[in-house]
Amino acid sequence: MIRSMGYAWVTLGLSAMGTCAGNLLLKQANLVLPSPSLIEMVTSFWFMGAIACYIFDLVFFTQALQQLPVSTAVPVVSGIRIAATAILAYSLFSERLTVNHFLASSLIVAGIAVMSRA
Repeated sequence: MIRSMGYAWVTLGLSAMGTCAGNLLLKQANLVLPSPSLIEMVTSFWFMGAIACYIFDLVFFTQALQQLPVSTAVPVVSGIRIAATAILAYSLFSERLTVNHFLASSLIVAGIAVMSRA
């Protein structure tokens, strides 16, 4: 089945959100279980949710790669993951988000834009 380029960009965004959600669920697992054994950690709801999100990420990233070059997809998805994770960690876990974070994220996004056009 031939898919549109728009589909590829949507699946790439979904892939990035899958990883972002997985990272946030791992953070939550560590907050809920501050000193768990390995068995407690890997059997926790939060950890299993993170694994499900990473699988979601892989499925959608694979779909995106059907249309996009890997040299474009990886930098773009990385930039989305960095920015979204920082913003959501601030919102959900009250992690610091400073002007330096915004400047660094802006530089990363600018670099990705330049790299994607090369």
